Amino acid sequence: MINLDTNTAIAFVAEGSTIRYQLRVFVQNQQLVMTQTAIDEFVNIIKYSGGASEQTRANRFLNQIIIVSDNPSIAAQALQPTRSLDPNDIIILGTGDQMGIVTMTADAKAIRAASAQGVDFNVYLHPPYPLTGS
Repeated sequence: MINLDTNTAIAFVAEGSTIRYQLRVFVQNQQLVMTQTAIDEFVNIIKYSGGASEQTRANRFLNQIIIVSDNPSIAAQALQPTRSLDPNDIIILGTGDQMGIVTMTADAKAIRAASAQGVDFNVYLHPPYPLTGS
């Protein structure tokens, strides 16, 4: 299993995403999961910022995802939110940590902020790719 954060889900569905292939190669033959928090963020962003083709792609993408309950690890729960590490980051990364699986993310700032507090998450870090509104 692989835990996907909101930024990763966006990179998968963004029109013209130059990193979609790289992400697909990494997740090949893996079960994809997203926390309820990540799903809620993703659906909200797609609804208000995604174009028609991105919304269509997002609907197909969501059919491939298993939604898991938010359940951050004890180590994650001890983290203090900062400008670079918001409460949702803690929930999403911490749930992957609790499950003992890799979390795919483009949020290098959150990873560094958690590490600065002594918590190192098992992540696959990739470049961000924004929605285009197409």
